[in-house]
Amino acid sequence: MEKEMEKEMKKVRILLVDDSTYIRTVLGSIITEAGFEVTGEAADGEEAIRKYMSLKPDLVLMDVVMEPMDGMAATKAILDKDPEAKILMVTVLEDKGIFADLMKIGAKGYILKPFSKDKIAEKIREVMGE
Repeated sequence: MEKEMEKEMKKVRILLVDDSTYIRTVLGSIITEAGFEVTGEAADGEEAIRKYMSLKPDLVLMDVVMEPMDGMAATKAILDKDPEAKILMVTVLEDKGIFADLMKIGAKGYILKPFSKDKIAEKIREVMGE
């Protein structure tokens, strides 16, 4: 049973979107260690939309604050093109108004920075229905 779950998790392909190379590297390591696959990376919202459309990942981990296009605008654009997209926001902002706005546009949840390895894996499994 445990081996089946591990095999199932490896199928989850994740697009990492953050303007910080360091954060993408850290997230990538955590995701890989948890048994998921990093299918691509993007440094801003515009690149995220392009990569999403070409890679069709199972899940996007999207930073909120980026330039020139922020994560909220990119999330909305991706969901306009693919309403089934699963997007988890990653943010340092602890603002309930922003969280409400993110959920309203269709984000599946959020992870606060600094994040823990366990919390990220737990949130991914939750969103993916595992």
